[in-house]
Amino acid sequence: MGKNGKKWVIGILALALVAFFAGPALSGDAITITGTINEDGEFITDDGKTYDVVDTEKGDEVVEMVDKKVKATGTVEESEGKMMISITEYEVLE
Repeated sequence: MGKNGKKWVIGILALALVAFFAGPALSGDAITITGTINEDGEFITDDGKTYDVVDTEKGDEVVEMVDKKVKATGTVEESEGKMMISITEYEVLE
């Protein structure tokens, strides 16, 4: 393999490494969502997205607020095809 071939291989490996380490960091970014809690303890946003609420101290408080409008901030991850939010802070809007 010539010099150019080795450079391409090193470049591709470097990009793969960056993607590998950046992927998990991007999935755990904090977001703020607004919506209501349904009877199943799911957070339904104003635009119709559904989030399962992770079992945490703040999350347990929020799931008790059935039919109330809530603004919540937390980290979101996808697990088994479902969006999960781990709530770190919230505010009741109604």
